[in-house]
Amino acid sequence: MQLAHFIAALDSHRAAAGTAHPLAVLVIRLDRFQNVCETIGPARADRLRACIQARVGSVAATPAVMHWLGPADIGAACVLPEGVGAASIGASIAAALGRPFQIDGYELFLSCSIGTSLDHPEIATERNFQLAFDAMLQVYRRGGDGIVNAAAPVSPRLGTLLAALPDALARGEFGLQLQPRATFATAEVSGYTVRVRWQHALFGRVAPQDFLPAAETLGMMHEIGGWLLQTLLPLMRATEAVAPVQFMLLASSEQLLGTQTLDLLRRSVEDFGVPEGRLCVEVPAGIVPDDPASARKAAMLREAGVRIALGDFTDTPPARRALERLRPDAVTLDARHLGQASRADDAEPLRAACALARESGAVVCAKGVETRRQLEMVRDWGCHSMQGYLLAQPFPAHWLAQTHGAIVSRARQLLAAG
Repeated sequence: MQLAHFIAALDSHRAAAGTAHPLAVLVIRLDRFQNVCETIGPARADRLRACIQARVGSVAATPAVMHWLGPADIGAACVLPEGVGAASIGASIAAALGRPFQIDGYELFLSCSIGTSLDHPEIATERNFQLAFDAMLQVYRRGGDGIVNAAAPVSPRLGTLLAALPDALARGEFGLQLQPRATFATAEVSGYTVRVRWQHALFGRVAPQDFLPAAETLGMMHEIGGWLLQTLLPLMRATEAVAPVQFMLLASSEQLLGTQTLDLLRRSVEDFGVPEGRLCVEVPAGIVPDDPASARKAAMLREAGVRIALGDFTDTPPARRALERLRPDAVTLDARHLGQASRADDAEPLRAACALARESGAVVCAKGVETRRQLEMVRDWGCHSMQGYLLAQPFPAHWLAQTHGAIVSRARQLLAAG
């Protein structure tokens, strides 16, 4: 509930502040704060909280949004003055909180773990908060008393990941998240992209681009693929009446599409009675081998009723060869490459890729759509569907039954006007 209040207050704050200056979003965890509160008692703890909030508020040069997110966590946001970065605001807050507090003769010293991110009016507020929260956890789990900017996250070393990965599934650290996509023509939710997430007890949330290469090195991709299917397919069957849509599985490498994994996928589809077309496997266009085996593997999947998509499709020779060889049912474009740029030249390669895919008969989905400007661009190109934070951020897969209706409403609100 506290988080919902903070997000709502942040939305109101940035609406009032306008877009002339960016907002800094900060998540502040007071290290060992609960131990201090137990020592001084509840009445003094309440006064200490008021002093802490006053110090945080005094740092911002402009009015700030502040909410207690938990017993020791504060969410804060303020407009950044010209030339001042979010990390600088964080350092000033840390310095203010580092001065001793005097409460009824107690001299109290606090340290804090701070994560920062930059907010933007056209990007989902929840995303920027999550980035700041994850950055804060990086500091806290290294012992606290520091600041991390979400723009420059610290990744665990490969050797550390290699040591932690083998038992991660057994420890229950892996989870699935779903991100919806919606069709322009009908304004309906047409499917969900399935994403594997790793939440380590010490490292926090480990990015897929960090742990998937380690998993490949350890030969764990088949094991992870099996766990994914065992987790997803019962959920699909249980929520059939609520969300009879397609689920897209992301293949990160050739190894994930090895014969062993393909056989497992086909058996699982048969055992669970998955209707034809309800599952789609997306393969990055850049990793499709230029040999006949690729087409044979695609044919094996189609025989099992599984669709094929080419991910991160571009108008390049390797991508065109992959398009010709696989004849995919769908392609995805990465709309994040559009950024906030306004020049037509920046969008031309993606527009050409969209046209090429449409000519081949593939359905085109623009992923990473974060602003309304990007939405209108990809709609004008003729993309069939979209996915991104403008529609909805990824959410835990077990929320599907409770969340699908709200996303359907959001898709209709976002796309129906077009």
